[in-house]
Amino acid sequence: MNNINQNKYVFIIDNSIISANRIFNALSEVVNIFKIDYAANGKEALQKLTNNHPNAILLVIQLLDISSTDILQRIKQVYPDMTIIVLTDYITNYSYTVCEKLGANGYYNKTNGLDMAIK
Repeated sequence: MNNINQNKYVFIIDNSIISANRIFNALSEVVNIFKIDYAANGKEALQKLTNNHPNAILLVIQLLDISSTDILQRIKQVYPDMTIIVLTDYITNYSYTVCEKLGANGYYNKTNGLDMAIK
């Protein structure tokens, strides 16, 4: 049961520490978020997710070690109701369609649409 007024735990998966810090700072201003965690790559993300269950995941599409679509698919298999928002610098119809089919709840340009993604 997910209540809009309860505190949220958000998990960021992004190989760019600069981008992750920007997201972290934006999320820190949201009142109902009590915990923000971060993984720098896909392997670390999957390890952390075995022991944690965030309310939402912000997943950058361009990871270096594991395909983001593979991670998206794995997470949705284990947590089908998990909210996953895909962030990218390069929006393409193909990647949007693939992420949507795999169950992504949103798809945003992280340079222009970050404010919309976190609200």
